[in-house]
Amino acid sequence: MCDVEVIHAETVRVARAALPTATEQSALSRLFALFSNPTRLNLLVALRSAFGSGRPELCVCDLEAITGASQSMVSHQLGALREARLVTNRRAGRLVYYRLTEAAIATLLDDALHAVRKEAA
Repeated sequence: MCDVEVIHAETVRVARAALPTATEQSALSRLFALFSNPTRLNLLVALRSAFGSGRPELCVCDLEAITGASQSMVSHQLGALREARLVTNRRAGRLVYYRLTEAAIATLLDDALHAVRKEAA
């Protein structure tokens, strides 16, 4: 137990200033909740693998094959990701193609995967 209120006042001040606002906390909680579902996470990682390539999108059929999830499950989870604006889609006839909306999500996925793979090694 601390006998003094603050030991490192400047460090505490800087850390407090870095804390997210209530609105930012809510948005971050929603974002990380999306990563908590294995199917959604696999969809994001699959779309991440396409993000930097010459073909940065995948159709629903490809995403089904990659994840092993049913079409209804893939469509449902893509809907949640689309609603959160993490992915966007386009139609080409009967096919629907999805892609990540921004590089920040790709970077977040890369960093998270790197951290867990490093820890597992």
